[in-house]
Amino acid sequence: MTRKPKSIYCHYEDSLIINSTNLKSFLKNNSISSIESENIVNLLSCYYNEKVNIIVKVCDNNNWSKLESFSSPLILFICCIDKIIANNNVVLSNKSRNILQSFLTSLESWMIW
Repeated sequence: MTRKPKSIYCHYEDSLIINSTNLKSFLKNNSISSIESENIVNLLSCYYNEKVNIIVKVCDNNNWSKLESFSSPLILFICCIDKIIANNNVVLSNKSRNILQSFLTSLESWMIW
């Protein structure tokens, strides 16, 4: 019996689900309203999925060797957080903005190639 590796899309999607759940839980534990948390995660998912669609297209969804030039799912997730913070049209409470900025500072220089 041979195992078929999951697709690149599934690799990124699984990571999004885990990271979004963790972010939502973190926001909730820091008293961010469920509405604001949901809005943040939904917007982040939109940004993330836009990038994943490009990655999947370039990599023909399963050509893992082409994936080297793209960010890992975690780095992509954090970059999407940065995009939310930088977007002046997104209304964030000060508390949620500070929390999101703390995620940005968690990105260590060794994580970026």
